[in-house]
Amino acid sequence: MLSRSLLSAAALAVVANAQTIVTSSASSVAAATTVSQVMPPAATASFNPASVDSTEAFNWCRGQLNTCPQICGGSASTNRCDSTQFTYSCICANGTVPDCTAFAETLPYFMCQATYGQCVAAHPNDAQGQSVCETNQQCGTRNATAEALALTSAAESSTAAATSSASSSASGSATAATTSASASASGNAAAGMSQQLATGAFAAVLMAAFKFLL
Repeated sequence: MLSRSLLSAAALAVVANAQTIVTSSASSVAAATTVSQVMPPAATASFNPASVDSTEAFNWCRGQLNTCPQICGGSASTNRCDSTQFTYSCICANGTVPDCTAFAETLPYFMCQATYGQCVAAHPNDAQGQSVCETNQQCGTRNATAEALALTSAAESSTAAATSSASSSASGSATAATTSASASASGNAAAGMSQQLATGAFAAVLMAAFKFLL
């Protein structure tokens, strides 16, 4: 009688343990400063404003006003030009004062070009004198528009590369996590199934022995 009671208790314990294993397995599965190219003072030292009409001077200032923000990288806090006094002010948004003399299409550039023309005109049939004009009038050659576009393109390329890298990294991490979770779930399910089958077989043997004793 005692043997039958012990066998019955053992069988029930095995069945309960098998149910616990299945439940546990299911739970675990759920679970810019501009570079200076300084124009020499001699470039505009002999400039004669009287030879420049008001329309031309206005266009020079318009070129200066358009170029200043580009030299600054897109924004200027101060941007002024006086076409009667031939003066200008260009201050970038970050407070720096760029060297406008290094760039074409600025007021200093136009003044330099005009000074060169005036110098050559003042030395007709004088190769040596005109050579001095060419030496003195070293006008700015940098292209502010091209440089601004190059900086914008470089910034966009850098941003796109960083975004692509971050996206690839996130995708790789998500894929690795999903693969790991799937493998873990499959392993847990397989382990649970093996344990359930083994436990079930053992329970069946106990039940058979129990019936035999009856």
